Amino acid sequence: MKIQSLASILSFGLLLGSLVATTSSADETVTTTTKTTTYSGIVSQIDPTASTIILKSESSPEPTTYSFTKETTFVDPTGRVVSYESMRNAPVTVEYTNDGGRMVVRKVIQTGPAVVVPAQPQVQKRVTETRTVHED
Repeated sequence: MKIQSLASILSFGLLLGSLVATTSSADETVTTTTKTTTYSGIVSQIDPTASTIILKSESSPEPTTYSFTKETTFVDPTGRVVSYESMRNAPVTVEYTNDGGRMVVRKVIQTGPAVVVPAQPQVQKRVTETRTVHED
């Protein structure tokens, strides 16, 4: 009898242990952290075909290229959603994440009015031809 009760107690203990192990693993939570970085500059080019936006900044000699997605939001200084076309030549701050070596913009915030880029003067060439005719 003592052997049967000892076996029953051990079986109950194993069953209880497996229930506790199952319960504790169900309570585990997986947390994913995404680091968002900001960068400020003036939008020099937006290419919707390639889904890229290029910023120039006084702090960097080279323009910086970012990718954007359908989830990227473009907002004006008041926070109102606007089209990406309105961002051309405007000072902005971009919020982006690094996704496998690619900088993907999550949000573009216009921080001021677009800078008016002066038009390049049109140069017209005038060709004048002079002919001299000699008569003998």
